Amino acid sequence: MKKGFKILLVIVIAGAAGGLIYWQVIKKKVVRQSIEKTITKKTDSLYYLHYDSSRIDEIGGNATFYNVVLQSDSAQKALLNSTDSLPNALYNIRVKQASASGVDIVGFLQKQQIAAGKIRLLKPVIQVINTGADNPKQFTMNDTLELYQKILGKFKSIKANVIQIDSGTVLFTNRAGKTQTAVENINITLNNFLVDSTKNYQNVISYFIKDVKATVENILLPPSKNNTRLNLEKIEYDAGEKKLLIKTIKQYEVNNIRPVTELKNIRVNELNTDAFIVHHQLKAGQIGCDGGVVTVYTKKNTGKSKAGDRSLELSTDMFDRAQIGGVSLGSTKLIIVNKDQPGAQPFVLNNAHFKVTKMLNIQEGITINNIINNAEWELTADGFSLDTKNKLYKMTVGNFIISNAASIIKVKNFLLKPVLTEQQSAQQNRFQHDIYNLALNDIVLSGVNIKKLVSDQALEIENASFQPIIKIFNDRTLPPEGKSKVGNYPQQQILKLPFPVYIRSVKISNASVSYRERSVKSKMTGNVFFNDINATLLNVTNIPERIKANALFKLDATAKFLGKGDVITEWRFPLNADNGAFSISGKLKDMSAATLNPIIEPLAMASVKDGQIDEVSFTMDGTDTKAVANILFLYRDLKMDMLKKGDDQELEKKGFMSMLANLLIKNKNTDRVNNREITNERDTTRSFFNLVWKTIYAGAKKTAK
Repeated sequence: MKKGFKILLVIVIAGAAGGLIYWQVIKKKVVRQSIEKTITKKTDSLYYLHYDSSRIDEIGGNATFYNVVLQSDSAQKALLNSTDSLPNALYNIRVKQASASGVDIVGFLQKQQIAAGKIRLLKPVIQVINTGADNPKQFTMNDTLELYQKILGKFKSIKANVIQIDSGTVLFTNRAGKTQTAVENINITLNNFLVDSTKNYQNVISYFIKDVKATVENILLPPSKNNTRLNLEKIEYDAGEKKLLIKTIKQYEVNNIRPVTELKNIRVNELNTDAFIVHHQLKAGQIGCDGGVVTVYTKKNTGKSKAGDRSLELSTDMFDRAQIGGVSLGSTKLIIVNKDQPGAQPFVLNNAHFKVTKMLNIQEGITINNIINNAEWELTADGFSLDTKNKLYKMTVGNFIISNAASIIKVKNFLLKPVLTEQQSAQQNRFQHDIYNLALNDIVLSGVNIKKLVSDQALEIENASFQPIIKIFNDRTLPPEGKSKVGNYPQQQILKLPFPVYIRSVKISNASVSYRERSVKSKMTGNVFFNDINATLLNVTNIPERIKANALFKLDATAKFLGKGDVITEWRFPLNADNGAFSISGKLKDMSAATLNPIIEPLAMASVKDGQIDEVSFTMDGTDTKAVANILFLYRDLKMDMLKKGDDQELEKKGFMSMLANLLIKNKNTDRVNNREITNERDTTRSFFNLVWKTIYAGAKKTAK
């Protein structure tokens, strides 16, 4: 009995050993056949599976497959002929090494489930071939679900505590194999993964939403509607912490390797991962960026928006829309290209910083006006320069800040500089022209209606302040052009502005105005200037409704005339008059008469040797064609010399004419009732200020005779 039992035991042991040896020999074949049969049946024989070798530890539940390939040669051959019977997308999948630990081998062989503690894919390459003809079909939610169904096969579920993907690549290509989108060097850690036959698309994708960490070296997106494409470098995505980091975003024009947009270190927090993955929408709390270069393309909106509203062309291949709580953009070079003017130079803004502190909604076709008007934002920049249309001047705007939340605009300075020097202008100009050199410093605009400024291109401001320095030069040795300057008075220039404007109050501080003129007679230049100007302007507008409510534009100013005499003036300009009507009153007092020499020596060939000006008072009313003034000129101890040019081109005294002039000119006028009324017909080829100056000069001259 014992001997029989021993023989039986030996047989059992030998059989078990033989079975174990046999299992070790055939197990890989069984596993291979099981996997290949499952894949073939599930995909209607489109795909076949192949791998070079494997290592299976059924006791420990560990398995490793090397050089795994899943593809469909027959379906890809059909692409050359017809796509009618093919699915929307085909897949070629290659994995250098696929390994799993803690696998339920029994469940796997029974085709019930795949369960593992950890699944690792090393260097997987997934090629998604769009089977569309000339225009690739849109990759849809169903295509993504189909990919998961292929993974599921005949199994009821796939479960893993951890799925790890190292150095993966995903390529989306057209039917010819040309890459449309490339995602390179993907590294993903996915926790608590479960796919079963009861899961729909949202259930499956939710695993990527809720508990995944991923890094991607590079993403190249396909060309967008505006003929540009995006490239994203070094992306980090953490669904648990709801954050997205991108090292660089670059946007290229198709067939051009130089990026038109390049932003560094983009940070997205409070990311709504459901919207991000499922709906292709960017919903986030804050977006930060270190800055770079941004090119924006604009064009006139042909839809139902207001005239002049410009649409903003966005590359929306990544997101269908964006909803952002706040934005912080670091030092950026902003380039705005007007697509309606292909040959025009783009507008360039340097060192721009942009902050948004209110919810912002962006979607394709949205206008710049929509974005700016529906968010609280602040923009600062170094400024910019532009040439005027006639190319005679360069305009420069200095450092500035615009805040629509505070309704304020601050600008360090605004400069209008002639391109040519005075000598160059004299050589190139055929006729007389006023040459302007303008600087407005420390500009502060408060109570700005920024919505109207952006939406309607209307400038409405409660208060403005700045310090202007104005220089004007005219070379009278050139022949007059002969063109009429009627319609160019200050109030008329405001009415002709190409955009609506209303400024309730303007405060001017410590300003200066200089008018220099080269004389025909002496070939020398005289200079009339006012400094230490402090002024207030009220009701600067060209808006009909505003004019109907208040038609008077007023300017009150104090200044130093030629740096010596105190001047007080009041200017009144009716905005509803059609004849250029204006009125001015002013007073100058306590100034040495010799102070006038820089004016009268080059322009009148005369010089004041002695004398005191006690007061010059005037009132003046004018129109487009003339000015009528009442002048009071009080002076004493006046002595004059008449001048001529000597051989050395220097001015020298004319003895006889000087004596005669002092005999004819009264050396004093102290009679306050001895006013002079004068009517001065306007030379319509000369400016408004020429009319004012010449009228006062003519009244003073008449008093002295």
